[in-house]
Amino acid sequence: MLSLVAILMSHMETRLTKKRQAILDALKSKKAALSAAEVHALVPTVDLATIYRNLEFFASQKLIKKLQLGTQEARFEFQHEPHHHAVCGQCEKVIHFTAPDQKIIELLGIKNFYVEELEVTVRGNHKSHV
Repeated sequence: MLSLVAILMSHMETRLTKKRQAILDALKSKKAALSAAEVHALVPTVDLATIYRNLEFFASQKLIKKLQLGTQEARFEFQHEPHHHAVCGQCEKVIHFTAPDQKIIELLGIKNFYVEELEVTVRGNHKSHV
């Protein structure tokens, strides 16, 4: 049985190579937002330039999410389930949380606007840093 990623890749007329599969598998295995360097540490047989190029490609095709969560470099994640992020301003730890998207959209109160994608990033500090 083909994976959802393989099916999506076939519609993009792009091959799911072993390197691309290894990069996606690394993201799926960690269930966290990873930098390109962290992905490279998990898949050292794939050069860093290839990892960067494929992460950007996957993000452009919406197979993964590209996140700018703080002062650090972009991070990438495969979202097993849709979720949002809270980022500690002191240690930059990322906390994943869920919230009802429809309720958030209602609270925004933007009239005559169709929300295609909702991404919430909350910034603050852990209680231990206050």
